[in-house]
Amino acid sequence: MKIKTTVKFSSLYSGIMLFLLYHIVFVKFPYVPLFVLIQRIFTLVLGIMVFPKINFINLKKPIKLLLGTYLLFTFISAFLNEGNYEYSHPFVSGLFYILAVTEMVCVFSYVVRKKGIHFVIDVLFVLSFCYVIVNDFLVVFFPNCFYRYGWYYFVGNKFSVSYKHIEFIVLYFIKCRHDKKFLPFIIMVISLLITLRVNCMTGAVGIVFFGILLFADTGKIIENKIFLFILMLFSLSFPFIYDFIMGGYEVRYFIIYILNRTAGLTGRTEIFDYLPQILRGHLLFGYGHNTAYEVWISITDWYPNAQNGFWNCVCEQGIISAILLSVITVMTAGRCTGKTEKILLAVIYVYTFLGSVEITMDIAFITWVIFLYIVKGEKYGISSCQRDSTVL
Repeated sequence: MKIKTTVKFSSLYSGIMLFLLYHIVFVKFPYVPLFVLIQRIFTLVLGIMVFPKINFINLKKPIKLLLGTYLLFTFISAFLNEGNYEYSHPFVSGLFYILAVTEMVCVFSYVVRKKGIHFVIDVLFVLSFCYVIVNDFLVVFFPNCFYRYGWYYFVGNKFSVSYKHIEFIVLYFIKCRHDKKFLPFIIMVISLLITLRVNCMTGAVGIVFFGILLFADTGKIIENKIFLFILMLFSLSFPFIYDFIMGGYEVRYFIIYILNRTAGLTGRTEIFDYLPQILRGHLLFGYGHNTAYEVWISITDWYPNAQNGFWNCVCEQGIISAILLSVITVMTAGRCTGKTEKILLAVIYVYTFLGSVEITMDIAFITWVIFLYIVKGEKYGISSCQRDSTVL
């Protein structure tokens, strides 16, 4: 009886930490005025729970150094820019961001070592499923339910809906234990239909791209660091080469007639033209964490952010931080010994690709990257992967 009680307490403790982490990383309720405060309370509670329990950290030394340097430059950027804005407070936002990223590494390290990878996946999957099923029910039957708060659905705007479905697909694919591909295919089709229902074409492209990476024979491509580097290079250079890309008839036809979008990518090309002006004098350390909206609105009078993952990171945290995060991301590629690694690499590819026209280099993106490193960790990652050796 004593052993069972210990096991139950350990599971409950780990489950609470994952619950808090999930709501810090993956949940945004922009129509709830106090939700940012709630997230910060969750962050403090999680810190109290996790830091006494763990020795920092089961990651390889190069990754520790890169991640630590990235967080250091993020802190410097936040510190230097505090007090420059009417509404934004980059120092406070930056501190909570750094704390959340550190906690995320600690929680994954602790729970994977104590309970295993599948416990992490099971808890995150249940939480993701609950949010997806409630959101989709409201989208289908009560589509205008949250419009009085702005153009929001239950989990946020149309992009949040799309990324929530990508998140759910990732967790489902890792969780499923069978070789049949019919049910995963149906899950992807339903997610694609919901994404189209909320009119998010970039999310639809992301789901299709994820399906291609998993269902097609792309194992060697996914494992290749050079391919991920090229994709990252394409994403960060897109604001400067879009004229060349859009010059192709096939590309214009796909965007205008298939995706039903304008040749200007719904205003994104105009946003990209502002980048040199925005970054002038702020290239090295940016404007500080969580300041993009106020900075872009004040300078452009209309556009809310850079609409590119890498350059929005530069705007907020500086070029050094953005490069460090990109290097950490590219280093995730490598030999996949199990299904979980392949799926996590695939979603990193999706986020990187969508980053050419969306803000994807955020804390959710970092979470997938770090979780992959935990799965492949030196001390316990190999045994964890052996328990998860089923291949899609």
